[in-house]
Amino acid sequence: MRLRHPDGQTVHVATVVSVENVKDVRALLKTLDARVVPQRQRLFADVLSVSLRLGPVLAATLASSLGLRQRLRHELATRRLEVVTLDTGPDVTPADGSWRTWWMHTLDLARVLVDLLPEDSAHGSISTTLPRSAVPALTATGDEADAETDSAADEARRELREREWQVATRLMADLSGGLTEIAWHTGRLVRVAVEAAPKTLVTGSQDVVRLLERADPARIGACLSAAQLADAKESPAQALTRLRRARLSVVKLRLGHHADDDLAAVARSMLAAVLGGVHAGCDHLEVDGTEELDAARDELSVVGLDGAADRPMPGVGRAG
Repeated sequence: MRLRHPDGQTVHVATVVSVENVKDVRALLKTLDARVVPQRQRLFADVLSVSLRLGPVLAATLASSLGLRQRLRHELATRRLEVVTLDTGPDVTPADGSWRTWWMHTLDLARVLVDLLPEDSAHGSISTTLPRSAVPALTATGDEADAETDSAADEARRELREREWQVATRLMADLSGGLTEIAWHTGRLVRVAVEAAPKTLVTGSQDVVRLLERADPARIGACLSAAQLADAKESPAQALTRLRRARLSVVKLRLGHHADDDLAAVARSMLAAVLGGVHAGCDHLEVDGTEELDAARDELSVVGLDGAADRPMPGVGRAG
């Protein structure tokens, strides 16, 4: 779904389609026909934006075959679906525990996305959480007999965690370089949005700032959600202030239907802080399903977003 911000900018709202276990394009299309196309028809949407959660196998297959990417783009257009954003999913811990595997998967998604973007979309985005930290949390005990042992163990964990941070910040710099190379070869920009998550190195905006200290802020930024802001005990204003001071942008917002009143209030505050100003602070939004899309429409209209940006999708034989 495309909406227009009062400043004239198009804002894309995409529905997540979880296809992590799908291994080939044929199976992916069957899933879309069964689960997504009927929802587009139910919503009376000319075009439905979807955010595909592609697993490493299918992402690598698509990244290595221009023909398959072109076929998928054509099949999406035929079904009146468009893709401007992809999602690695909430748990991207590689099977081999390797950060390098996560890095390669993210770049594969970027290579796929540049060939799925609609002709009139200038850029795409990929949201990701980091692999789970291999370092256990620091322990604390009131037992004096164990204090010395615990202290030594905590020091060892701190050293391991510091090494993990070094690996992560270096890979983020490498990732921004890889995204720059893709942009140079294709002329299309893909940005990565890092989302905080429990048991990873990044649990709040302060960690995002540290993680991206060596990365290109034009290529990598933050993904914000009400749930993660609440977990980090941060208000949207606090998170945005910290990111802006570090010259980092919000690449994507993740929305949802929140039964909890406090969480719903955080979500409204987040939307107002990012999109309620004179200019849109983000133009890619993601919801977990079409039911959440229905629930989000009222919230989006409150911050001035409307459907004036809905346009026929190029390449499907309709007037444009």
